[in-house]
Amino acid sequence: MGTLTRPAIAFVNPSVGFSDRRKSKPIGLAYIMAYLEKSGFPSSGFDFGDSEDDAVELAAHYGLDRFDVVGFSVYNESFRAAIAMAEWIKNRRPECLIVLGGPHATAVHEHILRRYSCVDVVVRREGEEAMLDLVRGLGADVSVDVGADVDGGVDDRAGLTGIKGTTWRAPDGAGLLVNEDRDFVPDLDQIPFPDAEFTSHSGYPDLTYYDEVQGRLKAALTICSSRSCPYNCSFCGVLTIGRKYRSREAERVVAELLHFRARHGVNYEHVYFSDANFFVSPTRALEVAEALYEADPQVTFSFGTRVNQILKAAEVLPRLKECGLRFIELGIESASEPVLERLAKHVKPEVNVSAVRLLKRLGIEISLDFIMLDPATTLPDVRANLEFLREAGFYDYVPHDHIYTALVLYEGTPIRDFYARRFGVVFDPDDLPSPFTLFELPEVQRFSDTLRAFRKRWQDRIDDALAQGELALASMADGSDLPRNSHARLQLDVVSLRHAPNLFMERLLEDAEAGFPRLDEVGGAGGGPDALLPRLGHDHVHLHDLIERTEAVAREAGFAQAPGAAAPHGRD
Repeated sequence: MGTLTRPAIAFVNPSVGFSDRRKSKPIGLAYIMAYLEKSGFPSSGFDFGDSEDDAVELAAHYGLDRFDVVGFSVYNESFRAAIAMAEWIKNRRPECLIVLGGPHATAVHEHILRRYSCVDVVVRREGEEAMLDLVRGLGADVSVDVGADVDGGVDDRAGLTGIKGTTWRAPDGAGLLVNEDRDFVPDLDQIPFPDAEFTSHSGYPDLTYYDEVQGRLKAALTICSSRSCPYNCSFCGVLTIGRKYRSREAERVVAELLHFRARHGVNYEHVYFSDANFFVSPTRALEVAEALYEADPQVTFSFGTRVNQILKAAEVLPRLKECGLRFIELGIESASEPVLERLAKHVKPEVNVSAVRLLKRLGIEISLDFIMLDPATTLPDVRANLEFLREAGFYDYVPHDHIYTALVLYEGTPIRDFYARRFGVVFDPDDLPSPFTLFELPEVQRFSDTLRAFRKRWQDRIDDALAQGELALASMADGSDLPRNSHARLQLDVVSLRHAPNLFMERLLEDAEAGFPRLDEVGGAGGGPDALLPRLGHDHVHLHDLIERTEAVAREAGFAQAPGAAAPHGRD
């Protein structure tokens, strides 16, 4: 690579292989970039997280081979895209130092270096301090051998290969150099705000929150106020990085909000806390809420946590609501006790019910985290989930994503090891097996396949019709000229659309429990998936007719909109 004083550095968020219209900036990389910038090492950020384009074409288009150091943050889903980019860069620029980090790289760091010669080093767990040591080493006249013959010789990288928290390929090719773990950053308030810009292939939609209490749309900002979580859920990738929970002071959280208001010229009035578990310390959560309220009483916020913590700190919730708490992303996961045991949630189904009742009684909205199916799911497990959703009032809950979810076996998680032993297989560390192909019971496999077919055929149409119908209802409430009976019928039709996926799932489960007689019926008008579609609306029509009628009334009210546009739900 030669002697450098300030290496050209790039950080890349590779594609996960599909588009996500709710995309946000990769905050982990933003923290590392800001940390390096503070120490005099600027870098360039590239975010391809939702790109569906070929990884090599992206690398070429954005010239990733012009950098001296390229760091990739990788998850299971994005690993192959990262390797494709890294190989392309190495072929064109062998002296470039390729660094991988993130949950997946941390979990299989030795495997990566053994299998992929294009990767020079893996940074494990947190990346700020290790990356700073790396680029400082490069900037301090330390030559780096990246496994290539440069100018006829092999450089000595001994100045870098001892950095804590990193894994290298040994310079002589004999094994790996796995350095001792680096201590976690003890004081998160010493890390600069994640003020880094990314070149994005598709751009970032404005982040908003519709505040139903105040009746208006707010500009929103994502803030991470803590790191990690002290719990041991078997499916959670946080375990890969480590369970050392640390939090930031309330004053710094407020300062970050004010910083980005000034930086972007946007009056952010809702904060989405992206913490793995914001409510580990209820006292500290209350301090943050009160600090935000004191800074600006118009600011609202939301966060994610576990059900048992809601119950343990019930006395804090009313005050949090007074300070602007609008909704909690609640990790319920399942209503089946055997599934909860496999997921190591260490709660009983009745705890889920109690937490939901408490939040509903307080008028705090719930954002639902749910895992409908896992490889060992039985039909009674699905029945327990559906009964919970119905009895807890989630038939009106949108989006409907929670009814289609299946457990993902991320590398480095205990649940992946559990199923590897149960199935008697060795999962390839590079692969993320499809969660929809691992079901043990054929009846659950068929149930899942049929439900996914319903989703593919109907869910987008339901979403679009719901969005238009709810906007039309809002306009009617504000004085539309549509007749009153049209308003009442539209209300019932919108509710029916909300319920439609749940009702289909119930009828599918009943058919599965009976051995799929309706799905298996051949000939006539009564068999196949269409036989399970519920009749809906005020006059019990086919789902297709209900969707078309809702859209027609919305057009009459002047609220036809493009497919995929957002409805006025708080989290949209």
